[in-house]
Parts: sequence; C-alpha cells; structure tokens
Amino acid sequence: MKTFGLFVVSMAAYLASVYAGTPNETVAAVLKSLPVATLTVFVQVEKRCHTTYARLLAAGLMFSSVGDFCLFWIHSSEWFIFGLLAFALAQLLYALAFDVTHITLDGTTVVTMATAVLTYTYILPGLKGALTPLCGLYVILIFSMTAAATSRLRHGVTWPRLCACVGAVLFVVSDFVLAVNKFRAPIPYARLLNLSTYFTAQCLIAFSVLESEEDPKSLGRAKRRQKEN
Repeated sequence: MKTFGLFVVSMAAYLASVYAGTPNETVAAVLKSLPVATLTVFVQVEKRCHTTYARLLAAGLMFSSVGDFCLFWIHSSEWFIFGLLAFALAQLLYALAFDVTHITLDGTTVVTMATAVLTYTYILPGLKGALTPLCGLYVILIFSMTAAATSRLRHGVTWPRLCACVGAVLFVVSDFVLAVNKFRAPIPYARLLNLSTYFTAQCLIAFSVLESEEDPKSLGRAKRRQKEN
C-alpha cells in the first residue's frame, strides 16, 4: 500500500496547480495525468496483482492517464476526441476485467442500459460531427463496464468488488457532469464535482485489485464447477 502514497502526493500537486495556477500548459497537463498514472504503479506493485484482472486494470488506468492529458485542452475538438478515444479504450479494458461477457439480464442491468439511453438522448442535441457516433460508442462502453462491475456482486459481495461497483457508478457521474457542462448547459461547481467523483472512481477501481491472488474472472466459473460436482 506504500505506492498509494504516490497517488495522494501527485493529486495534491495537481490540485495545487489548479488553484495556484501553472504558467506552462504542458506542465499542467502532465500534472493532471499523474494521479491516475500512479494508480497504475499501485496496481502493478501490489503482491496480489499477478493476474489477468490486474493487467487489464493497469492498462485501463494508463489509457485513462493519456485521456487526462488530452482533456486538459477540453475546449479543443481535436484534443477532446483524442481524450474520448483514450477513455473509450480504458472503459473497454475495465469491462473486460469485470468479465463483461457474463453480464446477466436482470433488473439492475435493464436500469443501467435504460440510463445509458436516457443519458445519450439528453446530450445528443449538443453533439456535432464525429462526436455524435463517438459519444454514443463511449456511452455504450462505460455503461457496459458499470453493468459488468455490478454483475460481479452476484458471485459474492466483497469489499474489492464493492469498490469496483461504486467506482464504476462514480465514473458515470463524473463523465455525466463533464458531458452536460460541455454539451448542454453550465453546471455550478462542475470542475469540483467532476474531479472529486473522477479521482474517487479511479481510486476505488484500482483498489478492486486487492480481491485475491486468484484471478477474479475465474471465481464465478469455479463456483459453478463446485456446484456441478
């Protein structure tokens, strides 16, 4: 857990740059991408992390860090698209880590998908050009990731799995705030809401790697084999 201190220090440095101001934009962008990059170190260094699950999380965190760098210039359409694509890959990797192929169609999943449709419908009037299909794809990926994180709880509720689930939901909240503020209407304290929910989400998702030394993706299959025997 010592490596988690890197996240705390880097986040403090970034927040200081936000409120004190950083004259060099590139330096500010690097500081913005550092906190999530340090979570990648946390995931890789932890002794329980030698699993497919951990490698997928680490890759997702790295793409998120790239997305953070790109979205520093959020008002630039080109940089926003680069950031969106980086985060789309991150959501895909998280969804694969949470074993998206084993999502079950139940009430929670239906509500999650319905929320995805409503979210995209709400921001659609503010989208133009390539952002229209790209944002649609991103909505599908992030809500699929959330549904996958929720589905893992059906195999047993543990703190790491709960962390992943809450982190996924907070990620949705963070991106919803960002999207509404950019494409529909200004939200009071949007930056504070976006940053607080985003960093908390990534932190919780990283903590889910503490599940066990066994690959969490195999837990459900192991239980089914026990029942069959």
